[in-house]
Amino acid sequence: MLLHRTALITFTATALALAACSGSEPNRGGAAGNSAGAAGNSGASGSFGAAGASGAAGASGAAGASGAAGDTGTAGGSGAAGASGAAGVSGTAGTSGAAGISGAAGTSGTAGASGAAGNSVDPPPPRPINVTGTGTSQGNFMGQSYYFNRDRKPVQGKLVLFLGGIGGGRGTGSGGFDAFVHLYGFHCFLPTADTSLVGGKVPQMYKDILKTDPTNKEANRQVGDARMELWDGKDRVSWYTPPMSIVDQTIGAIKFAMERDPGGDWGYFLNADGTLRTDDVDVVGYSWGAQTWSMMSQYVRFGRVIVTAGPVDEGFPNGTWMTDRPSATPDDHKYALIDQQTPWPGEMNAKFLNVMKAGWVGPVTNVTPNLMPSTFTDAQHLFAMIGSAAKVAA
Repeated sequence: MLLHRTALITFTATALALAACSGSEPNRGGAAGNSAGAAGNSGASGSFGAAGASGAAGASGAAGASGAAGDTGTAGGSGAAGASGAAGVSGTAGTSGAAGISGAAGTSGTAGASGAAGNSVDPPPPRPINVTGTGTSQGNFMGQSYYFNRDRKPVQGKLVLFLGGIGGGRGTGSGGFDAFVHLYGFHCFLPTADTSLVGGKVPQMYKDILKTDPTNKEANRQVGDARMELWDGKDRVSWYTPPMSIVDQTIGAIKFAMERDPGGDWGYFLNADGTLRTDDVDVVGYSWGAQTWSMMSQYVRFGRVIVTAGPVDEGFPNGTWMTDRPSATPDDHKYALIDQQTPWPGEMNAKFLNVMKAGWVGPVTNVTPNLMPSTFTDAQHLFAMIGSAAKVAA
């Protein structure tokens, strides 16, 4: 059983490292590019995706629903578009938006409410990471531990943040996953968090609204927006204020480590203005931590997201963290290891249904103590941990 567990966790650790190939990973499932904007009202998709460099389909093809385009037409070189928005070289748009040169949908589908969201290609880092010296860098910032072993090669250039379960205390990690990740050249930090922040803390008035209006957006946003307030400290809900945001803790720990370990290049994870560069921040959560990162990743662009034993909906089955689209972190950058007693789809753990509603992609792969796939592919993002194998995820 240990061999199988190690193989699966090795795969998920490798998933964290996939972001090291910044800028080289292809789009999956027809996701539209973040920087280019969504296609027009009718949306470009599949092999008939939005216009490329020339912005028009053929010398005399039509642009959008009503904007005819030819050699001298409104589309083409100038990129002007009809009402439904075809885009030319300049990427100008119709009335409801347009795709630029890189904004075409992929070859296999359209991006929409259930499609892969955002730009699936990892943005390149501003510079290469520059680690010098040898040995391990580890310590504590305000009682929270950071770790980096520069002797583990290759250096991944990824900062992994861990959140644990309810009542886990200060910087407790995510079910032991952090100790495993230490072996693979990652920078690591275990922030503390208010694990008592759950759906039960949402004021009763919002729960009463949902009894008669289950899709009410104002009520459904409360649980996810409170978690976002925990992330960056920005005021979103009236009933909660975090003692210290995860962002502030993380930036503080990075600056502390920069002083104590200048050769570890911890500053690589900060922008020039001192803010956190989340593109190269991977997050791992167990139980409450799984719910928290699932919610936050809908609004924050992380490198990779791995959750275990979660997420549950915390009494908000239509929470906007599941229904708001698109996701800031691309859906094909998220992975879930979820406990079940019997194989999927005979048993359908509600945690799977939650991430599927949130747009996470991939088939469910069943994993048992004595049987698991001999190889893993990029298409596999969701794993049902069956029976005692669920101890890895729960």
